[in-house]
Amino acid sequence: MLALGRRNLERRFKNATANTVKEYMQRVKIEAVKKNLESTQGGVFEAMAEVGYSDPKTFRTVFKKLTGLSPLQYRSRYNRDFVAYTSNR
Repeated sequence: MLALGRRNLERRFKNATANTVKEYMQRVKIEAVKKNLESTQGGVFEAMAEVGYSDPKTFRTVFKKLTGLSPLQYRSRYNRDFVAYTSNR
């Protein structure tokens, strides 16, 4: 469709974005999960599944690598409603 081989496309993509295609897709998915964790009370597993992760261990590893926090740590730090809810319990 693009008249480029896979390796050529991946090389050009990395040169343009400083990320491999896989890294870019992981970043996009994790950003979507971060928004979900910041703005909703939905569970981590639901957010993870919405973006296409099916293995919790892999998801947690990628999430922590990109954010420096576990999904629950991220939510407790950045979701004000969640922090207010847990402090009122």
